[in-house]
Amino acid sequence: MDDIIILVDENGEEQEYELLDTVEYEGNRYVVLIQDEDDEVSILQIESEEDEELSLITCEDSVIEEVYQIFKEKNTENYDFDD
Repeated sequence: MDDIIILVDENGEEQEYELLDTVEYEGNRYVVLIQDEDDEVSILQIESEEDEELSLITCEDSVIEEVYQIFKEKNTENYDFDD
């Protein structure tokens, strides 16, 4: 894995994700993440970046779908998409 992001869930447990890409959409930046054992990506909005620390927030399903489509268009040569 190249870029690893550690997220803390609501129970205080750390979850390790690989950063696949960042996507710009409607003036905001989003990260596209995946866990090793998962086939599904997670998409979160970057709220702020300070000293290599990201503050990420969840977003609406409609935004997730749009960001995912942009991600797929940018990465058709890098990944196999089975939607």
